[in-house]
Amino acid sequence: MQRQARAETQASVGNRRGFSLLEILITLLVLSGSVVIMFSGFDTAAQLDMFASFESEAAFLAEREIELLKSELLQGHIKPAAGSMKSRFRLKPGWKIASVMADIDKEDAVRLICSVSNGDRLFQLESFIYVPTAGAKK
Repeated sequence: MQRQARAETQASVGNRRGFSLLEILITLLVLSGSVVIMFSGFDTAAQLDMFASFESEAAFLAEREIELLKSELLQGHIKPAAGSMKSRFRLKPGWKIASVMADIDKEDAVRLICSVSNGDRLFQLESFIYVPTAGAKK
């Protein structure tokens, strides 16, 4: 009886020798795949952060430029006529702003478009303003 119990104990110990080479390779494959996915996620997050930073700064610059144009139109410092204007604000190196004003339409509205670019990125903001005194000249 003791021999049989000892034989069973040795058989069960013999079955638990450790991990096979195939199990280790599969584990390494899963781990390396997880690491690759994690690092590609970091790269994507960095790109999205750069894009969001550009969008935020460009929206601020375009809104500032359009609000200045609206103010000058309402105060009568500039006339609502089609044309483009340069920015009157100092910009960071590489940044460019171009503002375009369309002719006044039949409802006394003026369309303003501001384009902000930095390298190959472009952001455009469009706005309309009602200029009541412009229609009185007709």
